[in-house]
Amino acid sequence: MPCVCNGNSDECLDGSGFCVHCQRNTTGEHCEKCLDGYIGDSIRGPPRFCQPCPCPLPYVANFAESCYRKNGAVRCICKENYAGPNCERCAPGYYGNPLLIGSTCKKCDCSGNSDPNLIFEDCDEVTGQCRNCLRNTTGFKCERCAPGYYGDARIAKNCAVCNCGGGPCDSVTGECLEEGFEPPTGCDKCIWDLIDDLRLAALSIEESKSGLLSVSSGAAAHRHVNELNSTIYLLKTKLSERENQYVLRKIQINNAENTMKSFLSDVEELAERESQALRRGKLAQKESMDTINHATQLMEQAHDMRDKIQEINNKMLYYGEEHELTSEEISEKLVLAQKMLEEIRRRQPFFTQRELVDEEVDEAHELLNQAESWQRLSNDTRSLFPVVLEQLDDYNAKLSDLQESLDQALDHVRDAEDMNRATAARQRDHEKQYERVREQVEGVNVSLKTSLDSLTTPRLTLSELDDTVKNASGIYAEIDGAKNELQGKLANLSNLRHDLVQEAVDHAQNLQQEADELSRNLHSSDMNGLVQKALDASNVYENIANYVNEANETAAWALNITDRIYDAVSGIDTQIIYHKDESENLLNQARELQAKTDPSNDEAVADTNRRVDGALARKSALRNRLNDAIKRLQATERGDAHQRLGQSKLITEEASKTTVEVQQAAAPMADNLTNWSQNLQSFDSSAYNTAVDSAQDAVRNLTEVVPQLLDQLRTVEQKRPASNVSASIQRIRELIAQTRSVASKIQVSMMFDGQSAVEVHPKTSLDDLKTFTSLSLYMKPPPVKQPEPAGAADRFVLYLGSKHAKKEYMGLAIKNDNLVYVYNLGTKDVEIPLDSKPVSSWPAYFSIVKIERVGKHGKVFLTVPSLSSTAEEKFIKKGEFAGDDSLLDLDPEDTVFYVGGVPSNFKLPASLNLPGFVGCLELATLNNDVISLYNFKHIYNMDPSKSVPCARDKLAFTQSRAASYFFDGSSYAVVRDITRRGKFGQVTRFDIEVRTPADNGLILLMVNGSMFFSLEMRNGYLHVFYDFGFSNGPVHLEDTSKRAQINDAKYHEISIIYHNDKKMILVVDRRHVKSMDNEKMKIPFTDIYIGGAPPEILQSRTLRAHLPLDINFRGCMKGFQFQKKDFNLLEQTETLGVGYGCPEDSLISRRAYFNGQSFIASVQKMSFFDGFEGGFNFRTLQPNGLLFYYASGADVFSISLDNGTVVLDVKGIKVQSADKQYNDGLSHLVITSVSPARYELIVDKSRLGSKNPTKGKGEQTQAGEKKFYFGGSPISPQYANFTGCISNAYFTRLDRDVEVEDFQRYSEKVHTSLYECPIESSPLFLLYKKGKNSSKPKASQNKKGEKSKDAPSGDPAGLKFPEGNAPRDAYCHLSNSPRAIEHAYQYGGTANSRQEFEHLKRDFGEKSQFSIRLKTRSSHGMIFYVSDQEENDFMTLFLAHGRLVFMFNVGHKKLKIRSQEKYNDGVWHDVIFIREKSSGRLIIDGLRVLEESLPPTGAAWNIKGPIYLGGVAPGRAVKNVQINSVYSFSGCLGNLQLNGASITSASQTFSVTPCFEGPMETGTYFSTEGGYVVLDESFNIGLKFEIAFEVRPRSSSGTLVHGHSVNGEYLNVHMKKGQVVVKVNNGIRDFSTSVMPKQSLCDGRWHRITVIRDSNVVQLDVDSEVNHVVGPLNPKPVDHREPVFVGGVPESLLTPRLAPGRPFTGCIRHFVIDGRPVSFSKAALVSGAVSINSCPAA
Repeated sequence: MPCVCNGNSDECLDGSGFCVHCQRNTTGEHCEKCLDGYIGDSIRGPPRFCQPCPCPLPYVANFAESCYRKNGAVRCICKENYAGPNCERCAPGYYGNPLLIGSTCKKCDCSGNSDPNLIFEDCDEVTGQCRNCLRNTTGFKCERCAPGYYGDARIAKNCAVCNCGGGPCDSVTGECLEEGFEPPTGCDKCIWDLIDDLRLAALSIEESKSGLLSVSSGAAAHRHVNELNSTIYLLKTKLSERENQYVLRKIQINNAENTMKSFLSDVEELAERESQALRRGKLAQKESMDTINHATQLMEQAHDMRDKIQEINNKMLYYGEEHELTSEEISEKLVLAQKMLEEIRRRQPFFTQRELVDEEVDEAHELLNQAESWQRLSNDTRSLFPVVLEQLDDYNAKLSDLQESLDQALDHVRDAEDMNRATAARQRDHEKQYERVREQVEGVNVSLKTSLDSLTTPRLTLSELDDTVKNASGIYAEIDGAKNELQGKLANLSNLRHDLVQEAVDHAQNLQQEADELSRNLHSSDMNGLVQKALDASNVYENIANYVNEANETAAWALNITDRIYDAVSGIDTQIIYHKDESENLLNQARELQAKTDPSNDEAVADTNRRVDGALARKSALRNRLNDAIKRLQATERGDAHQRLGQSKLITEEASKTTVEVQQAAAPMADNLTNWSQNLQSFDSSAYNTAVDSAQDAVRNLTEVVPQLLDQLRTVEQKRPASNVSASIQRIRELIAQTRSVASKIQVSMMFDGQSAVEVHPKTSLDDLKTFTSLSLYMKPPPVKQPEPAGAADRFVLYLGSKHAKKEYMGLAIKNDNLVYVYNLGTKDVEIPLDSKPVSSWPAYFSIVKIERVGKHGKVFLTVPSLSSTAEEKFIKKGEFAGDDSLLDLDPEDTVFYVGGVPSNFKLPASLNLPGFVGCLELATLNNDVISLYNFKHIYNMDPSKSVPCARDKLAFTQSRAASYFFDGSSYAVVRDITRRGKFGQVTRFDIEVRTPADNGLILLMVNGSMFFSLEMRNGYLHVFYDFGFSNGPVHLEDTSKRAQINDAKYHEISIIYHNDKKMILVVDRRHVKSMDNEKMKIPFTDIYIGGAPPEILQSRTLRAHLPLDINFRGCMKGFQFQKKDFNLLEQTETLGVGYGCPEDSLISRRAYFNGQSFIASVQKMSFFDGFEGGFNFRTLQPNGLLFYYASGADVFSISLDNGTVVLDVKGIKVQSADKQYNDGLSHLVITSVSPARYELIVDKSRLGSKNPTKGKGEQTQAGEKKFYFGGSPISPQYANFTGCISNAYFTRLDRDVEVEDFQRYSEKVHTSLYECPIESSPLFLLYKKGKNSSKPKASQNKKGEKSKDAPSGDPAGLKFPEGNAPRDAYCHLSNSPRAIEHAYQYGGTANSRQEFEHLKRDFGEKSQFSIRLKTRSSHGMIFYVSDQEENDFMTLFLAHGRLVFMFNVGHKKLKIRSQEKYNDGVWHDVIFIREKSSGRLIIDGLRVLEESLPPTGAAWNIKGPIYLGGVAPGRAVKNVQINSVYSFSGCLGNLQLNGASITSASQTFSVTPCFEGPMETGTYFSTEGGYVVLDESFNIGLKFEIAFEVRPRSSSGTLVHGHSVNGEYLNVHMKKGQVVVKVNNGIRDFSTSVMPKQSLCDGRWHRITVIRDSNVVQLDVDSEVNHVVGPLNPKPVDHREPVFVGGVPESLLTPRLAPGRPFTGCIRHFVIDGRPVSFSKAALVSGAVSINSCPAA
C-alpha cells in the first residue's frame, strides 16, 4: 500500500506505515500536524504546508511555542518572555518591542531592588527602565544608593543613611563631604542628566542597529521598500489630482469674484453706512492717538521725575554715609521726603491728567467695540448675499411662471369671449328656426287631422306587429335559454374548488346560527358584561366565512364577465340588425302612410310576411352564432383558478366601460319600443314621427358604439392572465390569522352534554410540543344529583394526537372518580390518576387543571379555589414513561385536537375511549400560547338551545388577571380622542405598566400625518422617537446609561412626561431615567395606539423613514392612564386581539438565542457524574459550538457540536452521534443520561452510549450547588461559543422535580436574547432539495446568456443590476442589491453628481441625434453637456423651471429650444434632441416636435471634451448655462443613444447609483460597486472627537469610517461578519476594540453606532452595547485633524497593518461629528456608486 503522508513525505515504515522525514514543517504519524511554532490551514483537512506562526510576524518575528485557530482567528501560545493574542508585547517582567524586526524581550534587571511582593521585576515594557526602586536605591537599574545613602546597591544591598548630620556623603564609602559641597545643580545637573540620556540613547542605538541590520539583510526589507515606493507613487498621483482640484477651485473662486463685482451695486447703502462708521472710527482713532501721545508725554515726564527721585535718593544715601547722620536725623529726613512726595501727588496737574487719561482710554475701548460690532454686522450682511440672490432667482422664476399663467388665462378669456359671441349668434339663428318649425308643425297638425279616418289598415298592421313582437319575444326566450346554457358551462369552469367554498359557506352559516342562539341564551348569565364582550369578539370569527364568500363572489363575478362579453358579441349584433331593420321598415311604412292614406291590405300582409321571414332568418343566424360561441368557450384553454381569476380582473377593467355604453344605448331602445306601442294604438302622427326619429338616433348611436366595442373586445382578447391576485390572497390570509388570534382569546366556556364535541385549532407549532407540552383549562363537572357509591361517571375530556389514535398522543379523562392524565410516546400508555381529590368532591364552580410533560416525565395539577377565603387548594401527581422515547412526534397533517368528545367516525385509544364529557370546559393556555374553544375547526352535535355556557364565577379570576391585559404580538389597542377625558396642558403625562420577557416591542404610538410619537423597547431598554413638526427633524431619547431594563418578566411602571411643550421626560419605576429638551411645540395628537398598530400604519412611508422598529408588543400591560385618567382598553371599539389577564406561562423564557459571543449560567443542586438526566432542543446553522458545559476541577461534562455532529464528553469519555449533520436549521432534541454503569446520548430518536469506566470504583456523589453554562463558557477556550437557539431544557435535580428551565431566572446572562430565535432553514439545504446536482455549478450554464467580448456593456462604469435572484449575504436580511430598473441610473444628491464618457471616435460635428429617457420631480438640473476645452462650441440639454431646454451654439450665437409643458411630473419621458448644422429639433414622447434654426455660419464646430451625463465637473457649463441648471440632475436617466447606438462604458462615475424600484427614504446609500464620501474640511477628526451615525447594512462586512494622517496614524471603523471593530494607531502602536451586538446589524433595521476618542482612550457604542480600550499614551501627541472617509476608503491609503477595506453596502443617516450634523450633499468629494439623501427601503 502507498504511504499515507498527506503529500508531505514519500517515506514510511514498513510495518506500521508511520511516515518519516516529514517535510514542509509537518510532523505526526502521517505528517498530519504542524510542528510547534507552525500553523496550517486545518479547515480543509490535514495541512499541505505549514508556515511559522504569525506571532506577531511570520518568518521574521515568531515568538510562539505553538498556535491554533479559533473562530477564524489565529491564537498564539507565546514563549515565556511574550504576551498578547499574537505575542505582540512583552510579558510582565520583560521589556522590548517584538513588533520591531530584530528586537526581542529581555528580562527586567533592577538589581533585585524592586517590590518583593511582585512575581516579576517592574520595569518599563519598552525601555526597561526600572520603576519603584526600593531599599533606598535609584538609577536606571536601581544600581546605586539614593542621595543621602551609601553602600552596595547591587550585591550587598545595604544602602544606609549617611552619618553626616544631614550633610552630603560619598554614595559608596559613606565618607562625609565638605560642607561647601553642593549636589550638582544648574549646568552640573544638566551634565548628569545628559549622561543618563546618552546611556539610554546608546541602548536604543544598539537595538536600532540590530533592527537595521536585520532589516537590511531580510526579504521583508525589500518588500517594505517596494511598498514605500508604490506608496510614494500613489501619493504623487493623488497630489497631482489634488493640484487639478486646486486649479478648479481657483477657477471657481475667480468666477465667484466676478459674481461679487456684479453685486456691488446692491450694497451701496451698506457701504455708505460702513463709510460713516469708518469715519467715526477714524475720528475716534485720531482722538485716541492724541490721548496716547499725551499719555506718552506724561509717561516721559513721570520717568524723568522717577530718575530725579532716584538721584535724590542716591544723594541722600551718599550724604547719609558721608556725614554720618544719626538715626533720628535720618527718620526726620524720611518723614520730610514722604511729605514732599504726598505734596507732589496732590498737585492738580498730575491728578487731573491721570483722570483725563483714564476717561480717554475708556472712550477709545468703547469706540473700538462699536467698530468691531459694525464690522461683524457688515460680514453677516455680506454672507446673506448669496441666499438673497438665490431667493430672488426663485422669485424671478415664479414670476415668469405666473406671467405665463396670466398670459394663458388672458388667452382663455379671449377665447371664451369669442365663444360667447358665437353662441349668441347661434342662439339668434335657433330662435328663427324655432319660428319656422312652429309654422310647419301647425301645417302638419292640420294634415294629421285629415288622416284620422284612414287608420283602419294601420290598426291591422299594428296587430301584425304585435304578433311579430311575440315572435321576437320567443326568439329572446331562446336567446335566454342559450344564455343559461352558457352560464352553466361557465359555472362548470369555475367549480374547481366548489367543495371548499361550500364547506366554508356551511361553516359560516352554522357559526352564525350558533352565535345567534348563544347570544340569546347568555344574557341571563352574563357576569360584568364579560361574556357579552367575549361574544362580540367571537363574532369576528364570522369574517373567515365572509372573506371566503367574498373571494368566491369575486371569482364568480370576474368569471361571469365572460358571459357579458359573449352576450355582447352574440346579442348586440342581433339587436343592431333587428332594430335597424325594424326602424327602416317603420320609416318606410310611415312614408307610405303619408303618401297615400288608403294602403292596400295585400301590401301590408306581404310586408308583414317579409318581416316574419326576416325574423326567422335572424333567429337561425343567431342560433348558429350561439353554437359558435359555445364551441369557442369549450375550446378555451382551461388554466388554473388563479390564472383565470387574474385574467378576469384584467378583463373587468376593459369591459366595464363597454357595459355602461351598451346599457346607455339599449335603455333608450326599450323606452322607444314602449313609446311606439303606446303611440301606435292612437296613431298620433307626431308620436309616430318622434318614434321614427328616436329609432334613427338609436341606430346611429349603436353604429358608433359597435366599432368601439369590437376594438375593446379585441384588446381584451389580447390580454394575458396575470398573477396579481396574490396580494388579495395574502390579505385574506392575514385577516384569517388575525381572526383566529382574536378567537383564541375568547374566555367563554362551552357546555357539553355528553354527545357534543369541538375540534380546536391548536395554534402552537407542533415542533414546540415535541419535548415539552403544557395544557391548562378550567373544568366544571355537573353536580352529582344523588350520592352514588361509584362517584362521578367515567368521561372523556380531551385528546391531542394522531388521527389514527394508536401512538403519539396525550389526553385527559375521568376514570373511577379520578382525573387521569394519559400520554403515549410511541409504544405504551402512561396513566397518571389524580387520586388525592376525587372529581365528585370538586366544588360547583370552575377549577383549574394543568397537565404537563417534560420529555418522558409527566405531571397533572389541580387548583381548587376556596369559597370562604382567598386561599387555594393545590394537588399534584407525577408519572414517567418507562420506554426510551422522549418526544411527542406529531405530524401537522395528521394531528387532531378534540375537546369534550369526538365525532362518530373517530375511534379513541382504549385508555380514553369513554363517553363524552358532561359539564363546562374552558381552555386557557397551550405551552406559551393562549387558546380558546372558540378557535375551532369543527363543532359536532352542539345544540345552542341546550348547551348554555356556565357563568364565570369571580373566584376563578385573580385580581391581577382581571386588571391586566395580554398582548400576543399581533394584537393592539386603540384609544380614540384621548382628550375627551383629559386635556393637554402645561404638563402632559402618560402612564402604563408593562411586563414582558421579549427584547423588542412597540408600547405606545401616536401618528398625525408626518408627525409621530413612539415609545419602544429595543434590546430590553426604552427608546422614545418623536417629531411634532420640529425644524431639525425627529428627536431620539434613549436609556443610554442602561438604568432600567424592562424585559425581566416583572411589572415596570413607565411614565412619559411632556413639560412646558419643550421637554420630554422618561420615568421608570418612579425613577428619572432620561430627559431631553426640544423645540417648543404642542402635542398634535388625539388618538393613541397601545401595544402595536395596524400594518398599514406601521408600514407607512412616514413611520418607516424614522422608526427603526415595527414589532408589536408581546406580554402584559395594565394601568394605562392619560393625565391620571384610567382607560379600559377592552371597551375601545377598535381594540383587536387583546385578552384579559396575564397568563404566567406566556412570560416564562423557555428559549434563548446565542450569537456566538454569548452564554447564560446558573447554579443548581445537581450531580452531573452520577444519576444525571437532562435534555434540551437546539437549532443552528453553524457546524461547531458549545451547547452545555460544566467543570469540576479537571472533570468536565460538556455537550457540543463538532462539524455538525453532537458530542457528549464526560470526564474525557466521548459519545458522538452518527454522521448525520444537525446544523440544518431544524429543531433537534438532545437527551443525556449518566449512570454508574453507562453514559448515554440520544439525539432525536437515535441512541448512543458508552460504558462508564469508573464503574465499581465507588465514586462518591458530591451533592451541592454546581455552576453550569449554556451556549458557551468563559472558562472553556477549546470550544467555540454556540450560535443558534436552545429551548425546553430540563434536568434531574436534587432539590426539586423535573421541570423546564426558566432562563429568565438565571443569574448570569451575557449578550443573550431570551425571547426571539431568528434561525431559518439553511439556504444550502433548500437548494439541495431542488435537484440531484443543483449544488454543482455547470460550466456551460450561462453560455447562452453571455455577451461577446466586443459587445458593449449595458451598465456603464461597472454598475451592475440585480436579477430576480439577487445575491444575499448569509448574515443579512436584505439583499446586497435592491431591485433596480435595468439600464437606468439615479443622479443627484451632490452638485456634481455625474458620469463622464470619453469622446467617441465617430464625429458628430455635422449632424448628431441623441435620445435619452428621464424621470424627475426636480425643477432644475443638467442632463447632457458636451463642449470643447474653451466651451465656445457646446451642446446641452437641461431642465429649467420644470421645462426641457435644448441649446447649442451656431457661431457666436446660441440656438435655444424650450418646451412649453413641464416634465418634472415623476413619470418616464422619451426625449430626442437633434442638431443639424444651424438647426435643431426637440422631440418629446414622440408627440411634440419643436424646431428652431439660425442663419448658417462658416465656422467649424469642434468638440474636444468628454460627454457629461446627469451633471458636469466643477466649473464647467457656467459660461453657457444659467447657474441653477448647472447643478446635477436629480432623478433617473437611461438609454443614452447617439444616432441609434447605445453609449456605454463611462470612464468616471461620481455619486451615481442604479435607479431603484420601490419606496425610498432619507439616507445615503452605498452600492455594492463601491464608493465613498470625503467630508469637507470643516469636519475632521483628531485626538478628541465623538462620531455618531445610524446604519442599515446589506452586507455583514465593510468599512464605515476611516481617517488617515500623513505620518501613518489612523482611525478605522468597520464591520466584520456582523461585528463592529474600531482600530486606532496613535503613533505608538495599533490598538482596537469591538462589539458583537446581540441584535444582528444586518436584520433590515436601523442601528446606531457611536465612537468616542479622548487621546489614548477609545469607546465604541453599538445599540447601547459598549466596549472600550485604553491604548499606549503618546508623550508627544500631534493633533493632525485628519479628513474623514465614510462608506469606504481608497486602497492607496491602506497600510500593511490594515486589512484590505471592503466597501460598505447599505445606508447611513444622521451622521454627527462632535454634535454637528453632517450633510453628505456638501461633501468635498463623492466617489463611486453612492446615492446621497436617497436610500431604498426594501
